[in-house]
Amino acid sequence: MKPTGRDFSGFPRLVTKRFWLAASLALLCALVTGCPHNDYTVELKPTASGVERTLTFYRADGSHSNGVPQYQDFPSNELAAIARVYPLGKVKPDGQRQVAKGEFAGALPADVGGVGSYTNLATSLGTAGFYQERFRGNDDLAGKTARRFHAADQLTDLVIGWTQTEFGREHGYQKLRKFLEEDFRRDLKNAGLYFWTGEVSALADPNASEEFTARFCQYLFERGYLKLSDAPALYAIFTDGGDDSALLRLVQRRAAEKMGVSAAEPLPKSFTVLNDAKTLEQSWGKFLARSDLYRAKVKTWEREKKKNPKLEPPKPLNATDDLFAEFLDGSGGEADHLTVKLALDRAPNHANGKWQDGQVVWQASLEDHRALPTLCYANWSRPDGRFQSAHFGRVLLDGDALTQYCLWQSGLGGEPARAWEKFLAGLQPGQELKKKLETFQLAAAPAGLAAQGNQDPFATGRKLLMAAMRKGAGAGSISK
Repeated sequence: MKPTGRDFSGFPRLVTKRFWLAASLALLCALVTGCPHNDYTVELKPTASGVERTLTFYRADGSHSNGVPQYQDFPSNELAAIARVYPLGKVKPDGQRQVAKGEFAGALPADVGGVGSYTNLATSLGTAGFYQERFRGNDDLAGKTARRFHAADQLTDLVIGWTQTEFGREHGYQKLRKFLEEDFRRDLKNAGLYFWTGEVSALADPNASEEFTARFCQYLFERGYLKLSDAPALYAIFTDGGDDSALLRLVQRRAAEKMGVSAAEPLPKSFTVLNDAKTLEQSWGKFLARSDLYRAKVKTWEREKKKNPKLEPPKPLNATDDLFAEFLDGSGGEADHLTVKLALDRAPNHANGKWQDGQVVWQASLEDHRALPTLCYANWSRPDGRFQSAHFGRVLLDGDALTQYCLWQSGLGGEPARAWEKFLAGLQPGQELKKKLETFQLAAAPAGLAAQGNQDPFATGRKLLMAAMRKGAGAGSISK
């Protein structure tokens, strides 16, 4: 379900309870009400010249009847976009689903959205394959960080403006303002990075989010936002039935400390705005209503209302929604589901998917606000057992060693490649095998290769084979 906008009204409340409530509501929507989403299944089968790609896709509302999804019409613009990247006539309906088929080599189609490639390197000793694909998302980490920091700066400026309005006449306010301008501005940016780092870590280890929560709490302790004596108040804030009064009292104490007000002194009179959530919300909304940010949103609404007369005007309390979404890197968009299956005749050497029933399988949700884009990768190799046994007496290269060999041999090219293949074709198992490998150097190669600066073009291939002979069948690495 794609909401019309995210409600982030009330800055202090957002930072604590409101953000987690919004996340919980979004999850509840996905699990209970059945939000419309797209489902994609990508099946990959290597062929002699590339890979056959079959994409099965449909749209459903998330609920089921007798185990069958409640299908909806697939968006016509998205269907047309998929059809454009497949051969003509290769996207066809299959009941309530759509199926697209095509064979590709090198670059893969951006059907689901993203960039991918498939490579197969064939040599006389065997083959090595590589698959890697990013699905949607934004991999411009520098750009995302810059936008997150810019949003943090804008939010900080708003907080400073609001405190100036409410507390600017108080003795010691300049100390609070200096803290907000420098420490708070920096710490808010660090908070955004902690959120992002925790999300990234959780992609690999679901338990990592707990550690990063502890790390951020430690950050807040070290910088004076929290104290051990605040534990009862924090418990009241984050437990069921807890109200906002404990949070507001904590904010009052920290703000007073930054203004130089000791615990024994009474709070400034203007701090009554922090006595209850309703008063604070009214003050914050009143301030936002006079802000340039809100005025710009009103102008945008006035233009769009000409096209859509029923469009509701923006609310001051929602003026910062976009800033918070940018800061937290969350768009609130619907989460499509992705399944990728790569068929192989043996387990891959490396992959970030699961190997099951002759396939590498990946499962992912394609959230717009995912900390890192969904990435699927796999590397595999398959030795030519007949050729290797005929010329070496057994399979020498397999696994990573065979992959390294295929990378090296595929880059050899021209006369060196022909010379090397001719050399391999003349090898036979026996005691002379090792000696022939050791002595096959530039001098044994055709004339003209000396122009390569006296470098041995066959050193890598020879080292891989020699290392495999020393370590045993199927082993091997480049020795230095």
